[in-house]
Amino acid sequence: MYVICGEALFDLFGEAGAEDGVTFDARIGGSPFNVAMGLARLGETAGFFGGISNDALGVKLVDKFRKEGVLDDYILRTDYLTTLSLVQKDANGHPAYTFYGANAADRMVTTEDLPVFREPPFFLHIGSYTALVDPIAGALKALIERERRNTLISFDPNIRPTVEPDMALWRRNTEGLAPLADVIKVSDEDLALIAPDEPIADIARRWLSSGTALVIVTRGGEGASAYSAGFETTCPGIKVKVEDTVGAGDTFQAALLSGMKKLKVTDRKSLAELEEQRVGRLLEFAMQAAAITCSRRGADLPVIAELEKEWAALI
Repeated sequence: MYVICGEALFDLFGEAGAEDGVTFDARIGGSPFNVAMGLARLGETAGFFGGISNDALGVKLVDKFRKEGVLDDYILRTDYLTTLSLVQKDANGHPAYTFYGANAADRMVTTEDLPVFREPPFFLHIGSYTALVDPIAGALKALIERERRNTLISFDPNIRPTVEPDMALWRRNTEGLAPLADVIKVSDEDLALIAPDEPIADIARRWLSSGTALVIVTRGGEGASAYSAGFETTCPGIKVKVEDTVGAGDTFQAALLSGMKKLKVTDRKSLAELEEQRVGRLLEFAMQAAAITCSRRGADLPVIAELEKEWAALI
């Protein structure tokens, strides 16, 4: 089982309405929410740990998880409100987010709320702003320290300047979590925010030297690169008519984690033994999954039937 930790919220896509009004199209979202849903759509057993409100929007979030087949055993229901994220797109479909979530359910999780797993998860994944903002950030760090002896750790920094504009804080937090993570997936845009003057390869090598086994850097339409102790490899992007890029990184993340299971990565030893060719196929699979999401509005992640050819090629 995969356990995905973090936020679940609603994205509000705004369109100019009549006169001075704005019409919103509300869609379920949140990076960890999307990753959990993406794994379930790829046929994996995935559970979610995070705070979800008892309000009307929280009810919809839990109902969606159940509909998608994501296990709700570890969801923490509270009376705090659901976070809202206002999404505005540029001319290329790239989203910018404004969050309304101070003291919301997804942030108000403490170490006292940590779940007890019936068996160690295959992967424990954390990321986005819930890995930075307290109290949940401290709780997730405690969870990693408790579980990492028997569980692989995945981390996606997923920088959100509108949650916390201090990039130095984001960088310190990312650098502090990197040694605890076995796999880091990060976008070149995120690295440009927290380390604008440092070459990407140098950042990846530093994380590898600190204990990370595999660093994946996504580059939007330009593809993705993988760094490990034994090799560096890059796969070109996939051409697609972009509706928007909301959820593309989360789709890549879900496909990456699912693909590792397909490649029989079961522990740190097998992760360290992944060869360049197999990692290249893994990147291709994850990029194809992300391309499908980019062709649709919002975080509408693909199901495994849409990726049969790429899934078979992973072996």
